Amino acid sequence: MRAPRAGLAASLLLLAVSPVAAQTEPARGRWMGTLLERTFLRIDVLTVDLCLDAAAGARIEALTAGADRVAGAVADSVTRAVLESGQATARVVFRRDLTLSRFLESVAEDQGKAVSAGLLSDTASRAIRDALPGWFAPLRERGIFDGDQLVYAMGSDSIRSRYIGRDGSVLLDRMDTGRERRISVLATWLAPGASLRNGLLRSLERAAAPASGWERGGCEAHPASGREGQSDSKRPWKNRSLAGS
Repeated sequence: MRAPRAGLAASLLLLAVSPVAAQTEPARGRWMGTLLERTFLRIDVLTVDLCLDAAAGARIEALTAGADRVAGAVADSVTRAVLESGQATARVVFRRDLTLSRFLESVAEDQGKAVSAGLLSDTASRAIRDALPGWFAPLRERGIFDGDQLVYAMGSDSIRSRYIGRDGSVLLDRMDTGRERRISVLATWLAPGASLRNGLLRSLERAAAPASGWERGGCEAHPASGREGQSDSKRPWKNRSLAGS
């Protein structure tokens, strides 16, 4: 089995690099999160925290009630609930250095899985893929550093995307509207076969440990609050996404 590319999950996040952020924060919504690592070498690549609004949280709670595993039809229903959420925020923290070119290659790979699953149209995928090099031009020479963050704030049909360097500098701040731009990140994370799907779904299972400070704060201390530069130094959860499994 081919080990996942380090940028694979990152690509998922970047996919929707757009932003018209929702101004209202999800009230004690549902948390999902995972750590992506290269399976063979067990090298941490990035961590993802996702907070959904209260309505989506209640819907997911009902879908997963009593489930030891979130798989099959339940997993597909959860995916739909996430994509149809009214508001969501997400934070990606890179745990190793990456080149932009490697990252963009991985974007195309996972976008293809979302298209194949019918979660994202081929037209939208092509438009985003063609635009990514321009959006991430500030990273062409710099690259991606351990400690950098991607932060997303999503409304019902809008998404704001920010790339924050480990020194706190804002290297990308985009706003985009339209349903497919809004769901592009989430669709590539949760498409069957995507590198983050298994880990995100496992975080909903009864046996999953509590996650980051977002979870402890009831999904209130998330990027839309303006505290996105404060990454969690300790993560008590050990839910790993074994990409390609």
